[in-house]
Amino acid sequence: MKNLIGDIFQMKKKIIVIGGGVAGLSAGIYAQLNGFDSTIIEKNTQVGGLCTGWFRKGYQFDYSIQWLVGTRFGVFNDIYKETHILNEDVKVQDSSYHTTTHLASGKDFTIYTNIEEWQKYLIDNAPEDEKAIRKMCKHMNLCKKLEPFEMPPSLRTPIDYLKALKRSFWSLVTILRFKKMSCKEYLQKLNFKSPWIKEGLVDNYKDDKYSSIAFLLMLSWYTQKNAGYPMGGSLGVAQRMENRYNSLGGKILLRQEVKEVIVENGKAVGVELSNGERLMADYIISCADLHFTLYNMLKGQYLSPKIKQAYKNWDIFSSIVQISIGINATLTTDFPIQITHFQKEIGKTKISHSYRMINYSYDPTIVPEGKSTIAIRFNSPYEIWEKMSKEEYLEEKKKIAQLGREIIEQHYPGFSEKIEVIDVATPLTTVRYCNIWQGAYQGFNPTRANISKQLGQTLPGLGKFYLAGQWLYPGGGVPQSTQSGKWAIQLICKEEKQKFVSQSK
Repeated sequence: MKNLIGDIFQMKKKIIVIGGGVAGLSAGIYAQLNGFDSTIIEKNTQVGGLCTGWFRKGYQFDYSIQWLVGTRFGVFNDIYKETHILNEDVKVQDSSYHTTTHLASGKDFTIYTNIEEWQKYLIDNAPEDEKAIRKMCKHMNLCKKLEPFEMPPSLRTPIDYLKALKRSFWSLVTILRFKKMSCKEYLQKLNFKSPWIKEGLVDNYKDDKYSSIAFLLMLSWYTQKNAGYPMGGSLGVAQRMENRYNSLGGKILLRQEVKEVIVENGKAVGVELSNGERLMADYIISCADLHFTLYNMLKGQYLSPKIKQAYKNWDIFSSIVQISIGINATLTTDFPIQITHFQKEIGKTKISHSYRMINYSYDPTIVPEGKSTIAIRFNSPYEIWEKMSKEEYLEEKKKIAQLGREIIEQHYPGFSEKIEVIDVATPLTTVRYCNIWQGAYQGFNPTRANISKQLGQTLPGLGKFYLAGQWLYPGGGVPQSTQSGKWAIQLICKEEKQKFVSQSK
């Protein structure tokens, strides 16, 4: 009897994590580290969510990571090491270039990953704008000390804010100065005279809502070599996290979709799967698409004013099309990402700005020797796709694949004949795979209206339930997603009155 009573008191609290993307894997890992019994429920045949890759005829196509904030130091770097996104076996590639843009005027425009090198490049090519260039680069340098908080807002103390102020004073001053200014307004205020800079930089950020802070922070991370690319790409990240979670005793249910969160007496107590099966737990964490969670799993019954306001007023990222191309030839370039303005339309999509070409030749771990993998991405509004018939959809994909072949020929004359496979992923692919609302692959767009805001991880009137994932933070991405998973477990540990740990005991 004594042993039985002891076993009862030592029973682990159960946590169900909905969604096996990086937020869900992060939540699962930290749940196991802190003594909980967790289960991740994932609708697909593999974990990773949008942080994924797939294989076609021996080629690996990547869908997510081009660069990752926190690859060298800081709060995000701690999470990467704790979840095994990064370990001693993973090489991080730091490119010398961010992007090069093929301008309609004929002269390329390159953004370097080092602020000082970029400043020199710009002044050499546009000496008439030296004063404005130096001012812009100074603002970027001032942002270098910014560091995210380690704890979620509700667990921070005044001391945490004082430490942040001391560490990041000039970064915070700069951010407060420009946070209500769009990138377009910021660049226009610098009053560049060079037509080349206007075409290459000002026109490149012509969206009048995109935040100037997002622009300034980008190179502040790069120049510290703290925004590299982890070899193995997105699929490698997901697989390392999965291995970490499994090694800690976590359980993953694949090919199972949550239909509804079970609520009793104002508390989440379990989930009902699409096959009718019910699984019960002490806590539920939804790392699935936020809109799907709120309006499908929870029937729209637990909405905070902040969430309502966000869905009503915040912009979302455009859905995208990715043309993945495998070529039986080696195509090398100094620039991992190239942007071009040449194409006016691709299929039914009018190219209002540009398309991006990503050459994965810098990652030999995912590109077969002697071959090349190219991804072409462009924004394609969801409304173009949502009402297509099956026949229209297949015909559109066929047209896009052919245009992808033509784009390769345009950039690499003679090499279109060496193409071995073309695969087209559309906004409907994204929705089907992850239930992403309107195909917005990276959630809410970081604008001057929301750049400093975030949505909470709890919902009014619903206990024992937490949210995680990129939709909670404008800009989204792997860093914020993995941090939100960690924060969810920190909040649960607080509720359980136990100390949170981030490393294996």
